Amino acid sequence: MPVASSIPAAEREQNGRQRMFFIDNLRVWLTALVILHHLAITFGRSGPWYYLVPNSPEAATLGSLVFLLINQAYFMGLFFGVSAYFTPGSVDRKGVGQFIRDRALRLGVPLVLFVFVLGPVAALHGQLVTTGHYTFADYLSSIGFGPLWFVEVLIIFTAIYLAVRRGRPAPSPWDQTLRGRSVIIFGVGLVLTTYLFRFILPLSSPVPYLEIASGYEIPQYAAFFVVGILAYRRGWLRNLPSRFGIVGGIVAVGATIVLSPVLITGVEQATQRGTWQSAVYALWEQTFAIGCCLALLVFFRRFVNRQGPIAAELARSAFPAYVVHAPVITWLAVAMAPLGLNAVLGFVVAAVLGIPLTFAVAAGVRRLPGLRHVF
Repeated sequence: MPVASSIPAAEREQNGRQRMFFIDNLRVWLTALVILHHLAITFGRSGPWYYLVPNSPEAATLGSLVFLLINQAYFMGLFFGVSAYFTPGSVDRKGVGQFIRDRALRLGVPLVLFVFVLGPVAALHGQLVTTGHYTFADYLSSIGFGPLWFVEVLIIFTAIYLAVRRGRPAPSPWDQTLRGRSVIIFGVGLVLTTYLFRFILPLSSPVPYLEIASGYEIPQYAAFFVVGILAYRRGWLRNLPSRFGIVGGIVAVGATIVLSPVLITGVEQATQRGTWQSAVYALWEQTFAIGCCLALLVFFRRFVNRQGPIAAELARSAFPAYVVHAPVITWLAVAMAPLGLNAVLGFVVAAVLGIPLTFAVAAGVRRLPGLRHVF
C-alpha cells in the first residue's frame, strides 16, 4: 500500500508564510501508519505481501482486516491531498521545466530503485524462507511497483495537473474559509462517484498493468489530489475552522457505529457491483474518510504544529522511509520467526522495532552520496 509527499521537509510554503510544521508531522504519522498497515498484513496473513508469517489464527486475520479497512478508507487519500498541496507553489517558483526535472529526480529515481532493487530484496527473504532457493526467474517475477504504486499514481496525477495548467497564468493564492456546505456537496459527489466507479472496478480489484492494489479507491485519490491543490490556492488549511475537526471526528465515528452492522452482515455483497450493500460501504468509507481527514488536520494543526530537531529529522526521512520500509519490515519479520511469537505479540514487537528501524535506515539512505539530492 503506499505514502509520503516527495517535498523535502526544509522546503517552505512558496507564498512566504511561516511553514506549517503540522503538515510535516502529519506525513510522519501517515508514514508510520503505512508501516503498521503492512505489518498487519504480514502477521495477520490478510493480503498479498512479500512475506506472511505462517499459522496466523483466524482471529488475528479478522482483526488485521478490520485495521486495514479503517486505514484504507482514508490514509492514502490524505497522502495524495498533502502531496498535491505543495505542487502549485512548487511549479510557480521553479517553472514547469525545472519542476519536471525535479520530480523526475525525486519521484522517478526512488521508483526505479524500488522496482529493480528494493522490491526484489524484500521478496528475497520470503522466497528463501518459503522455498529455500532464489533464482533469476524469481528476481524477474519480483520486479514491480509494490507499495510504490503511490509514487506511480502521483506522477500520473501531477502530469494531468501540468497538462490542465499548461499555458494558463498561475492564480495568486488568497485566503478563504472552507464552508460546511461545500464539504457536504463534495462528500455526496464522492460517495456517488465511488459507488458508480465500482461498477467498473469492484472492491479488492487491482488496476490492470498499473499494479494499484486499491484501484477501487481512485475516485477518492483523484478528488483529494484536486482538493490539495485548491487548498493551497485558497488557504484552506490555515483557515480551516476548528469546529470542522470536531464535527468531522463525530461524523466519522457516528457513521461507523450506525453503518457497521450492515457492513458486518453484508461483507460479501458489499464487494459486488451495484448492490445496496456496496452503496452503504461507499457511504461509510467516504464519510469516514472526509471526517477523519478533517479531524486529523485540525488536531495536528492545534496540537502538533511545532518541530524540534528530532521531529525535523523524522520529517526529512518520511518519504525515504516509505521507499525502504518494505525490505526493512520483511527482513525484521523473517528474523523474528524463530522466536515463535503469536500473531498479536509478533505484530506489537515488530511495530515497536520496525517503525524506528525503518526511519533510521531511511535517514542513512538519504545521506548516501548518490542519493542526497534525491531525498
